Amino acid sequence: MTQMISNTPPAETMTIRDMSQDDFDTVVDINQTALEGVGSLDREDLSLLVKQADQALVLDDEGNIAGFVITLPTGATYDSSRYDWFEKRLDDYVYLDRIVVAQSHRRMGVASRLYDEIEGDKPVALEVYDHNDASLAFHEGRGFEAVGELEHNGTTNIMFVRLPEAA
Repeated sequence: MTQMISNTPPAETMTIRDMSQDDFDTVVDINQTALEGVGSLDREDLSLLVKQADQALVLDDEGNIAGFVITLPTGATYDSSRYDWFEKRLDDYVYLDRIVVAQSHRRMGVASRLYDEIEGDKPVALEVYDHNDASLAFHEGRGFEAVGELEHNGTTNIMFVRLPEAA
Protein backbone atom coordinates (compact mmCIF):
# COMPACT_ATOMS: atom_id res chain seq x y z
CA MET A 1 0.00 0.00 0.00
CA THR A 2 1.40 3.40 -1.00
CA GLN A 3 1.00 6.31 1.37
CA MET A 4 0.15 9.68 -0.21
CA ILE A 5 2.15 12.59 1.17
CA SER A 6 1.01 16.13 0.53
CA ASN A 7 3.58 18.85 -0.07
CA THR A 8 1.07 21.47 0.99
CA PRO A 9 1.12 22.40 4.68
CA PRO A 10 -1.93 21.69 6.82
CA ALA A 11 -4.18 24.62 7.70
CA GLU A 12 -2.77 24.75 11.25
CA THR A 13 0.51 26.17 9.90
CA MET A 14 -1.26 28.96 8.00
CA THR A 15 -2.10 32.39 9.39
CA ILE A 16 -5.51 34.01 9.65
CA ARG A 17 -5.43 37.75 9.04
CA ASP A 18 -7.73 40.59 8.03
CA MET A 19 -8.43 40.86 4.32
CA SER A 20 -6.73 43.86 2.69
CA GLN A 21 -7.44 45.63 -0.58
CA ASP A 22 -4.28 44.00 -1.93
CA ASP A 23 -6.10 40.65 -1.54
CA PHE A 24 -9.19 41.65 -3.51
CA ASP A 25 -8.16 40.39 -6.96
CA THR A 26 -7.17 36.99 -5.57
CA VAL A 27 -10.31 36.77 -3.40
CA VAL A 28 -12.50 37.52 -6.43
CA ASP A 29 -10.66 34.89 -8.47
CA ILE A 30 -11.08 32.28 -5.72
CA ASN A 31 -14.77 33.17 -5.37
CA GLN A 32 -15.39 32.81 -9.10
CA THR A 33 -14.00 29.24 -9.07
CA ALA A 34 -16.68 28.24 -6.54
CA LEU A 35 -19.90 29.45 -8.15
CA GLU A 36 -21.52 26.08 -7.49
CA GLY A 37 -21.72 27.13 -3.84
CA VAL A 38 -21.59 30.95 -3.73
CA GLY A 39 -22.85 33.89 -5.72
CA SER A 40 -20.72 35.73 -8.24
CA LEU A 41 -18.54 38.58 -6.97
CA ASP A 42 -16.54 41.34 -8.60
CA ARG A 43 -14.03 43.74 -7.06
CA GLU A 44 -16.59 46.53 -6.57
CA ASP A 45 -19.10 44.20 -4.88
CA LEU A 46 -16.32 42.81 -2.68
CA SER A 47 -15.26 46.31 -1.63
CA LEU A 48 -18.83 47.19 -0.60
CA LEU A 49 -19.23 43.88 1.22
CA VAL A 50 -15.98 44.27 3.15
CA LYS A 51 -16.96 47.81 4.23
CA GLN A 52 -20.09 46.38 5.89
CA ALA A 53 -18.46 43.21 7.20
CA ASP A 54 -17.74 42.54 10.78
CA GLN A 55 -15.17 40.02 9.71
CA ALA A 56 -13.38 39.76 6.38
CA LEU A 57 -10.58 37.28 6.89
CA VAL A 58 -8.14 35.32 4.77
CA LEU A 59 -6.13 32.23 5.63
CA ASP A 60 -2.64 33.07 4.42
CA ASP A 61 -0.31 30.29 3.29
CA GLU A 62 3.06 32.00 2.96
CA GLY A 63 1.67 34.82 0.82
CA ASN A 64 -0.95 32.74 -0.98
CA ILE A 65 -4.60 32.94 0.03
CA ALA A 66 -5.85 29.48 0.94
CA GLY A 67 -9.38 30.67 1.62
CA PHE A 68 -11.48 33.53 2.91
CA VAL A 69 -14.59 34.25 4.95
CA ILE A 70 -16.85 37.30 5.16
CA THR A 71 -19.46 37.79 7.89
CA LEU A 72 -21.96 40.59 8.42
CA PRO A 73 -23.38 41.91 11.69
CA THR A 74 -27.03 42.19 12.61
CA GLY A 75 -28.65 45.28 11.12
CA ALA A 76 -26.37 45.69 8.10
CA THR A 77 -27.70 47.43 5.00
CA TYR A 78 -27.26 44.49 2.68
CA ASP A 79 -29.39 43.75 -0.37
CA SER A 80 -29.81 40.01 0.01
CA SER A 81 -33.02 38.00 0.36
CA ARG A 82 -31.09 35.40 2.36
CA TYR A 83 -29.74 37.97 4.82
CA ASP A 84 -33.23 39.53 5.09
CA TRP A 85 -34.68 36.09 5.87
CA PHE A 86 -32.47 35.85 8.96
CA GLU A 87 -32.97 39.52 9.90
CA LYS A 88 -36.71 38.81 10.24
CA ARG A 89 -36.10 35.79 12.48
CA LEU A 90 -33.01 36.39 14.61
CA ASP A 91 -32.09 39.20 16.98
CA ASP A 92 -28.33 39.03 17.50
CA TYR A 93 -26.31 36.81 15.23
CA VAL A 94 -23.46 36.67 12.74
CA TYR A 95 -24.41 36.20 9.09
CA LEU A 96 -21.85 34.19 7.17
CA ASP A 97 -22.14 35.66 3.70
CA ARG A 98 -19.48 33.49 2.10
CA ILE A 99 -16.59 31.22 2.82
CA VAL A 100 -14.51 29.91 -0.05
CA VAL A 101 -11.44 27.70 -0.13
CA ALA A 102 -8.97 27.95 -3.02
CA GLN A 103 -9.01 24.81 -5.19
CA SER A 104 -5.33 24.22 -4.36
CA HIS A 105 -6.14 24.05 -0.63
CA ARG A 106 -9.34 22.00 -0.48
CA ARG A 107 -9.55 19.05 1.92
CA MET A 108 -6.77 20.51 4.08
CA GLY A 109 -8.78 21.90 6.99
CA VAL A 110 -8.95 25.46 5.64
CA ALA A 111 -12.73 25.79 5.99
CA SER A 112 -12.61 24.35 9.50
CA ARG A 113 -9.93 26.87 10.54
CA LEU A 114 -11.99 29.76 9.17
CA TYR A 115 -15.15 28.51 10.88
CA ASP A 116 -13.27 28.10 14.17
CA GLU A 117 -12.32 31.77 13.89
CA ILE A 118 -15.85 33.10 13.36
CA GLU A 119 -17.84 30.81 15.64
CA GLY A 120 -18.05 32.68 18.90
CA ASP A 121 -20.67 33.77 21.39
CA LYS A 122 -23.40 34.56 18.85
CA PRO A 123 -25.42 32.26 16.62
CA VAL A 124 -23.99 31.90 13.11
CA ALA A 125 -26.53 31.97 10.26
CA LEU A 126 -25.95 30.95 6.66
CA GLU A 127 -27.55 29.27 3.70
CA VAL A 128 -26.46 26.39 1.51
CA TYR A 129 -27.80 25.54 -1.93
CA ASP A 130 -29.91 22.39 -1.63
CA HIS A 131 -27.88 20.66 -4.37
CA ASN A 132 -24.51 21.23 -2.63
CA ASP A 133 -24.32 17.87 -0.85
CA ALA A 134 -20.74 18.31 0.37
CA SER A 135 -21.53 21.65 1.99
CA LEU A 136 -24.75 20.34 3.52
CA ALA A 137 -22.84 17.44 5.11
CA PHE A 138 -20.01 19.73 6.29
CA HIS A 139 -22.40 22.13 8.03
CA GLU A 140 -24.44 19.39 9.64
CA GLY A 141 -21.17 17.88 10.91
CA ARG A 142 -20.24 21.23 12.51
CA GLY A 143 -23.52 21.36 14.41
CA PHE A 144 -25.50 23.66 12.13
CA GLU A 145 -29.24 22.95 12.13
CA ALA A 146 -31.56 23.51 9.19
CA VAL A 147 -34.19 26.05 10.25
CA GLY A 148 -36.01 26.68 6.96
CA GLU A 149 -35.85 27.01 3.21
CA LEU A 150 -35.90 29.95 0.84
CA GLU A 151 -36.36 29.95 -2.92
CA HIS A 152 -34.05 32.45 -4.64
CA ASN A 153 -33.45 32.76 -8.37
CA GLY A 154 -34.77 29.26 -9.02
CA THR A 155 -32.60 27.63 -6.35
CA THR A 156 -33.66 26.33 -2.97
CA ASN A 157 -31.48 27.60 -0.13
CA ILE A 158 -31.39 25.59 3.08
CA MET A 159 -31.18 28.07 5.95
CA PHE A 160 -28.86 26.98 8.77
CA VAL A 161 -28.10 28.29 12.25
CA ARG A 162 -25.42 27.15 14.68
CA LEU A 163 -25.91 28.21 18.27
CA PRO A 164 -22.84 29.06 20.34
CA GLU A 165 -21.59 26.18 22.40
CA ALA A 166 -22.28 26.35 26.12
CA ALA A 167 -19.28 27.50 28.09
